[in-house]
Amino acid sequence: MRPNRSLVILGASLLCALSMMGLPLSYREALAASVQDSLWTSAQLLFSRVIHYAHSEEKSRFLLLQNAQLAVENMRLREAEQQNLRLRRALAFRENEGPVRLIAAEVIGRDPDQLYDSIVIDAGEDRGVQAGWPVVTAEGLVGHVSMVGQKSSVVQLLMRTPVSAIVEDGRAEGVVSWVRGNLFRLRFVEASSDIGKGSRVVSSGFGGRYPKGIPIGVLTEVRAQGRDPLFREVLLTANVDFLRLEEVFVLPPPEYSAP
Repeated sequence: MRPNRSLVILGASLLCALSMMGLPLSYREALAASVQDSLWTSAQLLFSRVIHYAHSEEKSRFLLLQNAQLAVENMRLREAEQQNLRLRRALAFRENEGPVRLIAAEVIGRDPDQLYDSIVIDAGEDRGVQAGWPVVTAEGLVGHVSMVGQKSSVVQLLMRTPVSAIVEDGRAEGVVSWVRGNLFRLRFVEASSDIGKGSRVVSSGFGGRYPKGIPIGVLTEVRAQGRDPLFREVLLTANVDFLRLEEVFVLPPPEYSAP
């Protein structure tokens, strides 16, 4: 049977006490001083380690906070840089348009069910916006205003709005319709048309909804159409990135524009 641990410790303590009692007084005092110094040194070491650990933890929290603050500041600076770039492009577009009055607006909503269908802008009757007016960016045609509220409007994007267009090089005419993403098709282009990749496509002005000459996109593919030899298969990529629209301009008709 194993001896009780407490009894063993008690017996060892009594033995040590009896042994020390047999020692001269000077030895007992020296031994007690040595034990006291050892205990004090151990306490100081333990305390210093606790203080060092606390300082390390505080320093780590401070560094993490600093890193987080720097990351947020960098994000703000990048966003400000991108916004300045967009505004500079918009300003250049406005200057190129000369005396035409443009109504600047920000995108504040998108159609939750049909991503490519419409957007909501923060300009409405309070800014003089009317239904049917074209909406553009510095890159090109976005769509037209379909509904107007007091302080906001719904803009129908090109994905759901066929546009009469013309190719700048060769002057071929057709109708722009959506395929997918930023890819569109220029339909009803005659096979005899002299056009090629890289040519710009702009609005033709036919139909009266969109003024003539607003950029739409660039031709990316021109080939013969097997099922209908009278027309060509013509594809173009839109200039506007419809998924990343943030600022747009409503373009009033000439009669509403300031001289």
